[in-house]
Amino acid sequence: MNINKIIVATDFSAVSDTAIEHALKLASFTKGEVFVLHVIIENVGVEGAKLKIAKQLESKNVGDIQVSSMVRIGNFINEIGYAAKEVDAQLIIMGTHGPRGLIQNLRGGDAMKVITHSEKPFIVVQNKGIKSTGYDNIVVPMDMTEDSKQKLDEVADIAKYFNSKIHIIAKYEKDKSLYAKLKNNVHFAKKYYLSKGIDMAIIVTEPKSDFEKEIIKYAKENDADLIAIINSLKANIFGSLFANRREEQIITNEAEIPVLCVNPVDIKSGYSM
Repeated sequence: MNINKIIVATDFSAVSDTAIEHALKLASFTKGEVFVLHVIIENVGVEGAKLKIAKQLESKNVGDIQVSSMVRIGNFINEIGYAAKEVDAQLIIMGTHGPRGLIQNLRGGDAMKVITHSEKPFIVVQNKGIKSTGYDNIVVPMDMTEDSKQKLDEVADIAKYFNSKIHIIAKYEKDKSLYAKLKNNVHFAKKYYLSKGIDMAIIVTEPKSDFEKEIIKYAKENDADLIAIINSLKANIFGSLFANRREEQIITNEAEIPVLCVNPVDIKSGYSM
């Protein structure tokens, strides 16, 4: 997949400034186009929103990147997915204010609704900017589920632009049959990335460890620029009401490392990250 169209959501806050910087840096490497999106509730604010987008972009180093503004009327949770489908974007970027909620005061659970509503992968950022070299180190958690492998393509697509090193971190499983599935997934990922000439490392967490905390700890210690996860909310038949909060724990991590969220295509069952 070539990343030639990127949508970035803005609410004109400092964190959406950071999201725009990520989008522009990505586009500079991928030779892509950036669409800056703002969603309003009423029609009367369209022209004002366009002016605010233009002002927000004034301080950015746009260079030769083609940048367009988009203003949509409606519910942000729905409209960002509709906009991405309309322009056939390959990637969506948006900001979060950490555990307090996402842009436009969305809470973490609502953030996952935004991600779940669109088929496109998301990069969710906090205040941590993007390096001049882009995403040098990408952490890819793996478990024993089939869904866990589905983010490999998107990670490889990003890694090829930045010559990234991929760090596979696997969740230890005490059960022998589950551990065998885990080993198969890790082996699959290793073979896949090596076939593409991507530098990589593999680590397996200690028994009984909190996997989400281990992911964040490892990412921080290894100067990770991106963590890639699967959105298991789509796999949960109860939706956001009873869905686990593991994804939220990752996307609102205290190290403020950006997170790539991928929606699984063919859901079978269970949690995957």
